Amino acid sequence: MSNKVIFNKAAFEQAFGASLILLAGSEKVTKAELQVLSRSVLEATHITEDHGYMNRLIQVLTPVNKKVAIAFLKHFSGFSFDDALGAFGKKSKKRYDAAHKLSIEFLEDPMNNIWSWADRNIEIVQKDFSLADVTAGVKRNLKKAKEAGFTQAQVFKAMIDGGLEIDTVLGMLDELGYAEVVADPAAPVTQE
Repeated sequence: MSNKVIFNKAAFEQAFGASLILLAGSEKVTKAELQVLSRSVLEATHITEDHGYMNRLIQVLTPVNKKVAIAFLKHFSGFSFDDALGAFGKKSKKRYDAAHKLSIEFLEDPMNNIWSWADRNIEIVQKDFSLADVTAGVKRNLKKAKEAGFTQAQVFKAMIDGGLEIDTVLGMLDELGYAEVVADPAAPVTQE
């Protein structure tokens, strides 16, 4: 029995192209909405002194957009941000007036928005790859799989379908001293 996966390149490329179009469209919509909302939420926060607008906005953003929005709003709102809660709180007595003045000056130019500010003020640094992150991801996914009623065998098969090579797995079993179990065809095989 062959463990080879049959790959239909034409079907993949068609589905892949359609997916990229959807992703690009959603990214454009998100970026455009945040461009407008960054200005209006800032204005509404200063007019009403209600930090709830900022909190509701950051709750719906992806992690990267959320980090940018928090930095932007911290700079221009003058409200304190609680890192532990991940939310804006009270107006800062020390920073509010200066931030409000910065906000008014910034918003005078209709071309200024979260993205124009981020281009000048935020450097995005890619996080280094870490095997500890892989371990944490496996633990997290095994827990979710169990909660969803999937077995570890099904998760392992999904990992192989995702590109984990069986020869690598067999090599690791050999290194760990399990080669004789794998090599003995008479050994009982259990499947979850």
